[in-house]
Amino acid sequence: MITNYYYLTTNLLSEAELKIITSIIDHLESESGTGKVGIQQIAKENYVSTSSIIKLCKKLGFEGYSELYYHLSLDEHRLPDPAENAFGLPNLLENYSDEIVDQFCKLLYTHKSRKVFAIGCGFSEFVADYVVHRLAISGFLPFKQLHFYDLMLFRSRDKAQMSTNLTPSFLIVISQSGETESIIEEARQAKENGYSIIAFTRRTDSKLASLSDISFVVDTSNQMLIRNVPNLFFGKVILVFEELMGAYFHFERTLPAPLTE
Repeated sequence: MITNYYYLTTNLLSEAELKIITSIIDHLESESGTGKVGIQQIAKENYVSTSSIIKLCKKLGFEGYSELYYHLSLDEHRLPDPAENAFGLPNLLENYSDEIVDQFCKLLYTHKSRKVFAIGCGFSEFVADYVVHRLAISGFLPFKQLHFYDLMLFRSRDKAQMSTNLTPSFLIVISQSGETESIIEEARQAKENGYSIIAFTRRTDSKLASLSDISFVVDTSNQMLIRNVPNLFFGKVILVFEELMGAYFHFERTLPAPLTE
């Protein structure tokens, strides 16, 4: 459980800084009453100075190495089990499974160096904005809405068909009903051009769900955007995406080299 600490720090730290945290955590998880590992040993293992480690501690809001070490040692006992977490994927997704999360992680990892896309309509467009910003700070090259056609597709002069001028990657589609025709059409065109479709919808029987390679079903209760009635779908999609990115960060660190298609 202690490795969940990374979910909070991945976007704050450089690769070298993450290695320092990893080194400390490895010692914590392998200790058998041997006592605290010192800052000098961590510095030696990571080929950095002790002052660099102190700077890292300050960056994370700790007074020094001892406070950081103590904080990490507590995480193993303090962090909740994801299965018991109200904001964990098993409780947020109607169709949760380890397999679907693993499929999501592999798809993102395979296409990390390519342009990827997210689209939505109405309130779903705001969620797509969030997804794009989240992917951008996580090292992806995301685009949305108009950029999808500007960068991915162009019309052939000889044919009325759409064809791609980019290596296919994936398209994330957010649609509460899964039936919005403009969104379905964009997803269909992307699919025809070799793109994988990741959908977030509340209906398992929707056109979008049937079209998608991965379909995350969020809050199947009937909901409408009307006055004085709460709609939890859009907020839950953001929570689901954050949890999925947390799973992705962990997945990425377990692989020594990029996947090949």
